[in-house]
Amino acid sequence: MLTSSPVLKRRRWSGVALVVVVALVGCGASWGAARGAEGTEQRYAAQLMDRYTSDLQRAIANELQRYGDTLADVAIALGAQDDLNAEHFTWITSKVSNRRLPGATSLSFVVSSQDTGVAMLEEYWRGKGAPDLRLKPMGTGIEHTFVIFTKSFDGQPVTTGGDLNNTPDADATLDEARIVGGLAVSRAYVFPTDRHLPAAQQQQSFTLAMPVYFKNGPIRGWLSLGVHGGDLLNETLRAQAHGAVTAELADPDSASDRAVAQATAAEARPSTALSRQAYIAAGLRMWRLQVHPTERLLAESNRGIVGSTWTLGLTITLLLTALVGILTGARNRAMSKVDAATAALRLDIERRQEVETKLRQRENELQRMALHDPLTGLANRTGLDDRLARAVGDRTDVALLLIDLDDFKLVNDAYGHAAGDAMLTSFAEILASSVRAEDVAARIGGDEFVVLLTDVPDADSALTAAHRILATAAATPVRLGDDMLPVRASVGVATTRAGDTPKDLLRRADIAMYQAKHLGTHGVQLYDPTMTDARAADAQMAEDLAGALERGELTVLYQPLVDLADSRPIGVEALVRWQHPELGVVSPTRFIPIAERNGTINTLGLWVLREACAQVVAWDSNTYVSVNLSPRQLQEPTLVADVLAVLQLTGLEPGRLVLEITESALVDDVVGITMLAEFRAHGIRVAIDDFGTGYSSLHYLTRLPVDILKIDRSFVAELNGTPEGAGITEAILRLSHALHLTTVAEGIETTEQATELQMLGCGIGQGYLFAEPLPASRMLSLLTSSSQPPSSLS
Repeated sequence: MLTSSPVLKRRRWSGVALVVVVALVGCGASWGAARGAEGTEQRYAAQLMDRYTSDLQRAIANELQRYGDTLADVAIALGAQDDLNAEHFTWITSKVSNRRLPGATSLSFVVSSQDTGVAMLEEYWRGKGAPDLRLKPMGTGIEHTFVIFTKSFDGQPVTTGGDLNNTPDADATLDEARIVGGLAVSRAYVFPTDRHLPAAQQQQSFTLAMPVYFKNGPIRGWLSLGVHGGDLLNETLRAQAHGAVTAELADPDSASDRAVAQATAAEARPSTALSRQAYIAAGLRMWRLQVHPTERLLAESNRGIVGSTWTLGLTITLLLTALVGILTGARNRAMSKVDAATAALRLDIERRQEVETKLRQRENELQRMALHDPLTGLANRTGLDDRLARAVGDRTDVALLLIDLDDFKLVNDAYGHAAGDAMLTSFAEILASSVRAEDVAARIGGDEFVVLLTDVPDADSALTAAHRILATAAATPVRLGDDMLPVRASVGVATTRAGDTPKDLLRRADIAMYQAKHLGTHGVQLYDPTMTDARAADAQMAEDLAGALERGELTVLYQPLVDLADSRPIGVEALVRWQHPELGVVSPTRFIPIAERNGTINTLGLWVLREACAQVVAWDSNTYVSVNLSPRQLQEPTLVADVLAVLQLTGLEPGRLVLEITESALVDDVVGITMLAEFRAHGIRVAIDDFGTGYSSLHYLTRLPVDILKIDRSFVAELNGTPEGAGITEAILRLSHALHLTTVAEGIETTEQATELQMLGCGIGQGYLFAEPLPASRMLSLLTSSSQPPSSLS
């Protein structure tokens, strides 16, 4: 007992010390929790300020962008007019209002002139719809800038003829817009029309300017838009802040740090911790946005949790202190028995843990090597089979995406296998980042990948995931040498059924994937029971097609393009047909995709071109010929030289040849667009086939090197004599007239359609109403029976 007394005393005092420490720690933790709660409230207020500041910054930037976009659209429309007048200005600006442009006061068209040209300029614009225009130059020996046409948004009258040299800030903005060739924003100033108001009602404003150019020519003038800064800021605060903050805009580039706008400044409660500052790009200027909290925000962020946290912390501390005191006594009684056993167990546990750690590491490494692809790090076929076996069975919420990279063999052939491995690795990273942690991404073959999705509510969710993967891949091109190649793929999607086996699911996805490959659209196909595994039939057809030219099975038919005014043929479209010895007539929609996939489309396309050109020359008429180009042909670097060689061989003038390409084949295809521009440089015209069914934007269409728009037959079929039926066709015709393009309507089958098209302004048509595709001899008879009237294409 004597030898054990010091040990017992030390344990007793250690228990007392533990109780004291628990009490002290509990009090400290309670104080820290209270401070943390206070910090939480402050952070919450700061987060609110960050959010409101970000919302205001983004909203003001969006409004400035909307101003700029509106001015750019109006400038393009004005610049497209050959002979601009007041009626054009009124019509083009008729849809522009300050409902979507808060703070906008007026929109003006401005032109410049030297002293000697003022009188001539005044006389010119009086003849263009401004008979009361009187130009009022300010000073001499300078370049004057006069307001010619104007539109008011705030109901205040705006006079024309004024010289903006009278307003230096506005005049300087015009010079800046001319220099940068785009949007310019002035310094803040008070509009002359507002200077008669009481000082309390005057507000800082600014002017936006956009140059207006002649088509492919010099500057024509400017568009000038006046905006009240206070109205813009108040409207933005009303929509975004709901009274929680106040704001002010300033132009720090100005010598006096000039204010642009202020809103609800009297309600501001400036705070070093909460006030925020951000910057907004306005043309070449950088505005400073200062945001301050109001009493409403401060009250909203004070939730009174500091006192509650302190009280709860002290209560818990007292309870823990009492509990520790009780447990300390029991601990002291058990420690003497535990100490001896603990030392022995600790040593044994450490040895066991060391052995188990080494075994677990080795097991994980072996499992990783067995279940993962060494190149990409994704699951391999074995790993996929393992997950399929566990996931497929009675579950119906599992989907499988089978992905095959398109034209991967061409990458290996052109750049080498190392480049192919780089593309595979890049696509694997895209897959890994596009799936959830519980899903599986695997590589099961050379360029075949699989994504196994679980907890999929329906097939649409699986299709959405597949489209997301393709979109990410298309937006992440792979650099191979000096080239940036997009990653294209075809995806087959299949969902599980009750009683499925992994083999069943893979087979259905494989059939759907081949269907996507067959369509050649780099797209996604969901398995449908009506799908059949057509690979064997397609392979046989590809083999037959390879020798079809030599066997004389391919022929070229011609469908006339007629002048709708008198139904006389002025041109023909060459259409290839295949008379298969066993299958009969094979539709081009069946064998053309096969030819594009196996590469025979290049030989086939040049043969059709040569036959058509030679035939048109042999007819000895004034007709032109239109020949379709495949998107695959545009990838051939020698295509331009090949076409020119055919023209030289057959003797056909370049102006009598039109090359047709679908609009979807040109989107984002820089090489194809460059090649079409080369054709036009040699006098060959270019047509967009099936226009309206692709996804060209108006801005994109203005940059395409084309001469002709062919209205798709689906829009012609809608013509029924009503405005609704003619809406899309009329819009395409208006667009083509604005861009000075010729239009051809396809698929005309009734006299009523032809009449309505002619009334809408379409001059050329094609369809079974006039003639079906004809052999050359019958086409010649049709041509010789009709004299050739002049047309917009011949």
